[in-house]
Amino acid sequence: MTEDHLDRLADQMMGRTGAELVALVRDARTRARSEGKPFSAEHVQAAADAVQPPLAPDLMWRICLHEAGHLVAGAVFGLPAATSARVTPTGGEVVRPAIPSLTRDSLRAFQCAVLSGRAAEEVVLGDISSGGGTGANSDLAQATKLALEAECGLGFGPTLTWVPPETPYSLIPEPMRQRIEASLQAAQTEARAAMDRHRPSIERIAAVLSERRQLDTAQITELLTGIQVEPGRTDAPVPAGAE
Repeated sequence: MTEDHLDRLADQMMGRTGAELVALVRDARTRARSEGKPFSAEHVQAAADAVQPPLAPDLMWRICLHEAGHLVAGAVFGLPAATSARVTPTGGEVVRPAIPSLTRDSLRAFQCAVLSGRAAEEVVLGDISSGGGTGANSDLAQATKLALEAECGLGFGPTLTWVPPETPYSLIPEPMRQRIEASLQAAQTEARAAMDRHRPSIERIAAVLSERRQLDTAQITELLTGIQVEPGRTDAPVPAGAE
C-alpha cells in the first residue's frame, strides 16, 4: 500500500477501534482467499468500504463547518476552551470540560453554542442538514434539554414550579412549552447572527479541520486567537459533553 492510500484509509477509518481494524484485515484476507488471489491493497479497501463507506467530500465539508461553528461559538459566547475537536466519516464532536453549576447566562450561552453548528451550516451553505437533530444526544436534543431544565427544574423561568425531568413533553403545561419553544427560537436567532458575523473564521477553521481531522487544546486555542467574547457575554462555564 502506498503512503497516500494509507492516509486515505486512516481518514476513512478514523474513530474505529483496534479490534475493528484487526477484524477488517481478517475480512480482507478472507476476500483474497475466496478470489484465489494474492492479498492486496484492493482487498483491504473493499473490506474498509464494507465497514465504513467513503464519505462524499461535500458532506465531510459540511461536518467540518458544523464543528467549526461550535468552536467559534465557544469563543463568542464565553465558554471554557474546548479540549478537543474532531471530524470522522460518521460525524464530529467538540468536547468541553465539566463545571459544578449553571447560571441563567451560562445556560443561555451554552444553548446558543449548541445551536451554532447548524447555524454555521445555514450561513455558509444556505441550508441545514439532519445532523443537528439526529438522536438523543444531538444538538437539538441538548438545546431542548437545557431549555426544559431552565424552565422546569432550575427555576430560571417566571415560575418556581418544579416538573420531574422524566415528565413526557406533551404533559408539560402549555405555557411552559411555549416558553421553551420561544427560548429555543431566540437562541437559534442569536446563534445564527453570531455565525454570520464570524463566517470567515468558521471557514478558516473548517479548512484546518478538513485537513487535520482532529484538533487538541493548543491547536484550538491558536485557531481561535482574536475571537473575543462579544458584548453582553461573560466568561460562562458549561456542562461537560460533546457538541
